[in-house]
Amino acid sequence: MAEAETNNSENSEKSDGGDVSPSTHFAFEHKIFGVKGAYFKLTPDNREPALYVTLGEMKGAIPVRSICPEFGIDDDSTDAELLRTVSGSLRFVREIYPNDSIPTELLDGSASWTITETHKNIARGRITMQLISWLSGSEEIITNSGELEAIAADPETKTKVQSAFKEIAAKLGITKDDVIEKVDDVIRELSYIEALREHYGQIKRISNNIDRLQSVYRRDRGMMEDLSRIHALISPVISKFDRNFDELDAQTCEVLTILKNFEPTIDFIRKTRDDLHQRFMIWDTMIEEWKNLGPEECPEVERQLKKTYRFLAQNFMQGQTWRLGNM
Repeated sequence: MAEAETNNSENSEKSDGGDVSPSTHFAFEHKIFGVKGAYFKLTPDNREPALYVTLGEMKGAIPVRSICPEFGIDDDSTDAELLRTVSGSLRFVREIYPNDSIPTELLDGSASWTITETHKNIARGRITMQLISWLSGSEEIITNSGELEAIAADPETKTKVQSAFKEIAAKLGITKDDVIEKVDDVIRELSYIEALREHYGQIKRISNNIDRLQSVYRRDRGMMEDLSRIHALISPVISKFDRNFDELDAQTCEVLTILKNFEPTIDFIRKTRDDLHQRFMIWDTMIEEWKNLGPEECPEVERQLKKTYRFLAQNFMQGQTWRLGNM
């Protein structure tokens, strides 16, 4: 797992179970959870939390909702409580093994996946730009990563930011140190949004390829019909993602408002982060399969279009009754 990748949310922290607590780890007691190789994952068909186990040559998936009655586990037991936590945790990680740590999203609200210094610098540049422009009376929204990193690296920036800290502290009736601490917290939270924004670019690339392929295959009636149907499925998804980022940018575009409503703003950023991260996770295979493909006419692209339609139809169908005839 490269730290820069936002799509890798697996919790790799494993333990031998000797010193783990059920308050922070999936420290199960029943012997079914001790079966070698047992792990939890969403089922591929209806995305239901299930325990995957191998018994002899048989491998099966036991729905989490069936484990307690099936194995005589009391509903008030620690194991039953951990099973309920498993269901919520699979929103944030793909797989859970016994004795893994519980995702921090459920423990303290922080993200359990990693980001890079680049994402932190972009978020810092964004807030820095807001602080500087606030001094001039006209705050700006900049999301271009290159511009934001350049702003954060500008030697004159520090002086301007310190002046902004002093004025904001006076307006809010708190100390300059309090302002700095809160701004640092906001930057840390927005760093995850910038990582997700970068990852989203790979999803948007797939959509752009679909659009361009309609020109490539404009003389192929069958392919044009297929591409039109794929476009009809992916467009609402892209539009909704765009709205999510636009709404978050609008909610965090005024630094003074952020600091006046600090806790609600942090909660909003984290809720948006978790929602986007969960929805992006299912795109990982598509992103990987499209990575080396472009908008050109070739058998590989046509095969990938079939996979893309099936993926979209399975996850984003909105009541349509049609299907691609040759996909």
